Amino acid sequence: MNKTRPKQLSFRVSEEEYRQLQEKILESGKNQQEYILSCVLEKQIVNTDGIKELIPELKRIGNNLNQIAKRCNEGGMLPSEAEVRKHGEELNKVWQSLRRYLQRRA
Repeated sequence: MNKTRPKQLSFRVSEEEYRQLQEKILESGKNQQEYILSCVLEKQIVNTDGIKELIPELKRIGNNLNQIAKRCNEGGMLPSEAEVRKHGEELNKVWQSLRRYLQRRA
């Protein structure tokens, strides 16, 4: 028994309602309990699965920028304009992907 949620609910649905519910749960990225509680408690449901694809790219760009900053701080060779421009363009591509994703969700 779950001590933080000791009450259990059950209810019946038609085949079509069940199919629709399962489809919406899948689209939400949540499990069934999280999805139903979100609906019942009128919380906004936001699926962030598309954003997860951008995380490795952001980490790579961040690592490159950290390396440039480290070189600058150590008095090493400064990055070329082309190198800075390349990382800026990569960051802009990720930003545009994120904006497109968020516009589809709006």
